[in-house]
Amino acid sequence: MRTKAFEFNYSALNTVLSGTPVSQALMAQVSKLGAQSVFMLASNSLTRATDEFAELRQTLGDRCSGLFHDIAAHTPRSHVLRALEAARAVDADLLVALGGGSIIDACKVVQLAMDQDIETEQQLIQYAQFSDGTRGPKCGDFSLFTEHSRIRQIAVPTTLSGAEYSNNAGVLNTELSAKEGYRGLDLCPQTIIYDPSLALHTPDWLWLSTAIRSLDHAIEGFCSADSHAYLDGHFLHAMRLFASSLPECKNDSCSLGARSMNQQAVWLACCGLGTVSHGASHGIGYILGSLCGVPHGYTSCVMLPAVLAWNAKQQTIRQQAIVEALGNTAASAAESVKALIASLGLPTSLREVGVEEDQLTIIAERAIKHPVVKNNPRKISGSDELMEILQLAW
Repeated sequence: MRTKAFEFNYSALNTVLSGTPVSQALMAQVSKLGAQSVFMLASNSLTRATDEFAELRQTLGDRCSGLFHDIAAHTPRSHVLRALEAARAVDADLLVALGGGSIIDACKVVQLAMDQDIETEQQLIQYAQFSDGTRGPKCGDFSLFTEHSRIRQIAVPTTLSGAEYSNNAGVLNTELSAKEGYRGLDLCPQTIIYDPSLALHTPDWLWLSTAIRSLDHAIEGFCSADSHAYLDGHFLHAMRLFASSLPECKNDSCSLGARSMNQQAVWLACCGLGTVSHGASHGIGYILGSLCGVPHGYTSCVMLPAVLAWNAKQQTIRQQAIVEALGNTAASAAESVKALIASLGLPTSLREVGVEEDQLTIIAERAIKHPVVKNNPRKISGSDELMEILQLAW
């Protein structure tokens, strides 16, 4: 067996907590860090709908210095800048994100801006990687960062997207309907708090579809040339946990045990974020989200089976391992993943998520330029081949 050279970089995540009520766990972490001005970013639905949120603010007392809850889906840049202004106004020394990937990503960019003394949109986009592969002049220049940011984030995820495990953040340029990415040395949360009971307030479609997003992380990570034995073990067991715990959660959405297993599957699935390259399911998904407004969970539901089918001829052994990990009787990885998605009542085609057929050409034209699409394990040579994948998903 030939030795494979690789490098694995651990993120700046320190602690993952599970099974303790969020108010208790968060207060313990705030006290441990000595924070005095805790600024919270939360989803609108969470702030309106839950007794737990009111209890959480009451527990923090005077240490809760502010709340911003107007971050829309896909994290519009203008919303992030407003949150930044609000956090600066209270001289925040700790950020807390309660919600899904859009909230957590917004919190990351606020952290980046506060650490780098960014005040304007023009200053912020100097750090961006754009969806056509171009970059701002400060993007990727880690010499601009000290070893530790001046302010960090605690994340309390209420979906299964896995954004809490990466040093990357995605922001939407609403004028161009295009995503831009930001990265730092320690943009990932310092602490993650999983409270399955808080997740009971997440709509079932969102919970289950974001689980498929993280299944996508595991499968495209496993299929990546960057993976190795350490990551393979995480990815394959994530698939097994999702295959067993998601149907249980679908059948009994109040099962805290199943939801906790869902969250632990995300932990396994996302251990390689920022370390392994993903492929066309992720890359096309970014375009579907920014251009067509498709939720990211749904983009993985419709694109992952299609990309697996298109990649199959070059991934025979890896894809057979995926079938075995998912534990069903399907003949291929594409069919196995699609069967799981369908069993959860989630969409499996572009038509089902509102993409019009006349949009496919521009999706292909944008996607072929995307740096993540270029990392697909089976090389995609042009828009015509991208159209083949989109037709499989159509």
